Amino acid sequence: MASGFERFRAAAEVLGVQVEPVRYPADTRTAADAAAAVGCEVGQIVKSLVFATPTRLVLALTSGANQVDTDRLGELVGEEVSLADPESVRAATGFAIGGTPPFGHLNPLATWTDEDLLAYETVWAAAGTPDSCFPIAPAQLVAASGATPADFAQRREREHMGRWLVDNMPRGIDLEPPDRNEPDREVSFLGGD
Repeated sequence: MASGFERFRAAAEVLGVQVEPVRYPADTRTAADAAAAVGCEVGQIVKSLVFATPTRLVLALTSGANQVDTDRLGELVGEEVSLADPESVRAATGFAIGGTPPFGHLNPLATWTDEDLLAYETVWAAAGTPDSCFPIAPAQLVAASGATPADFAQRREREHMGRWLVDNMPRGIDLEPPDRNEPDREVSFLGGD
């Protein structure tokens, strides 16, 4: 049986997509590691994330800088979604998690593309193995994968993040600003005079 890399290259050729795969060093387990290895922004890394619904598997091509909002993705899909298990991913796509390319799967998957990827001139996606990737223009990525661009990235707006911090702050911490009319207090450091 051909390797994931060879099967991906063959699928790309059938689609008329020219790929120039790059091999990563051994330790590229995160989008940040992958971005550092190829010299791009984390947002340019395409994470091919397979989700399970009660009736099928779907693919979310997600910017490396983002996480998927499963509620939003579920609305787009029309069913509740959760991350698929590794065995289901391999059975449906023919590729292992971490090396799943955006196209060339054993079974076609309904696919959505994170709109944030469209802001870049070039993005980098897995090329069939966890240690390989290839550059591609976002428009070509959408066309080759048959993806629908959509907004399904989890957003943590600054004002909401501040509220989250307050809500999740350990109790007993005084969040009130100091009274500026009080004189400064002396501070002594452990081990100091």
